[in-house]
Amino acid sequence: MDDLKITYAVDADGVRRASIPEATFAYASSFIRETAHKSASEIAAAVQQGQDAILRTIEGLTDGQAHHKPSPDGWSVLDTMAHIVTVKRICVALTTSLAAGQLPPGFGPHFEEERAQDGVTVVRFDTLAEAREAAEAAHNELLALIAKIDDAGVEIRFKHFFFGSLNAREWAVFPRIHDGDHGPQLARIREAADFPAA
Repeated sequence: MDDLKITYAVDADGVRRASIPEATFAYASSFIRETAHKSASEIAAAVQQGQDAILRTIEGLTDGQAHHKPSPDGWSVLDTMAHIVTVKRICVALTTSLAAGQLPPGFGPHFEEERAQDGVTVVRFDTLAEAREAAEAAHNELLALIAKIDDAGVEIRFKHFFFGSLNAREWAVFPRIHDGDHGPQLARIREAADFPAA
């Protein structure tokens, strides 16, 4: 699953809202729920595909290129990586707590809203090496959780603003969808006409 084709529009109240094509939503939702019922090794293989694609896309870039913004309000490669790492860390926290039958501390209903989730980024990177190291660390944490996923409780759920209430197994799968969406974004940044040569 690559490129969710998310678009944004400002509603009548002046709030910027994300939307996703119906067919893309249906496919991604089915993928999350169906993959969550698979074995730990199959879930791990799925999320590994997303991680590998992200790392391939940033391979060979310089720090100067990684800082380049395609527009004043656009994300650079480093901005995108910071978001990817943030979301993967959140998925680790959610999977850990939901598997134990509780929400992570501080994760109340206000974090289930679009404004709290869409584009969330709580880390920053100065270099591509830092971004890669953090991405690999977060991914390895997720893989360690997936290895024990058969012992996870699935009664407690936490809502994703697009895909609805997800349990621990489903949140463990979600990074595959998220990585798949941002991989093409990274590729578009690299392929832009004004992308620096070095």
